[in-house]
Amino acid sequence: MEERLKVQMEKSRRFSVHYSSPGVYEVRSDFSYVVNISEHSCSCVKWQINCFPCPHCLAAIQAASENVYDYIDKYFCVAMFKKSYSFPIRLITNVDMSSFESATDCILAPLAKRPPGRPRVKWFKSVGEVEKKQIMCGRCGKMGTHNKLSCTEPLVQQ
Repeated sequence: MEERLKVQMEKSRRFSVHYSSPGVYEVRSDFSYVVNISEHSCSCVKWQINCFPCPHCLAAIQAASENVYDYIDKYFCVAMFKKSYSFPIRLITNVDMSSFESATDCILAPLAKRPPGRPRVKWFKSVGEVEKKQIMCGRCGKMGTHNKLSCTEPLVQQ
């Protein structure tokens, strides 16, 4: 999570932060985001979903001269990680699981309907495969990928 924080901090450097009201900031880049650091919310909603500050929030927290670690959820701390593995994890046996005796309990593959019309057989070439055909220009007489309308060669006086 420390590495994730470093990446997010690097992204937050390109934003400009404008104070709105106590605890509320407007963070601007290509778009404008409203960050409320006192309620741990951002208009991009990533902070609420991930419980980890997004780059907009980090920019606002730094503008408020606050400690970034105070706004990271406690579940991302080492103490909580150690606490979650402090007790033994018991295995769950599959004896109590129900058996699939009837076909209605099984999930079947979706019904695929063939699209109307004749199936395509033409092979679309990718960018690396496309090869331009060499043609002779009617203006300059050279071989290339241009014709007399798109020719940029200077005319030679005879």
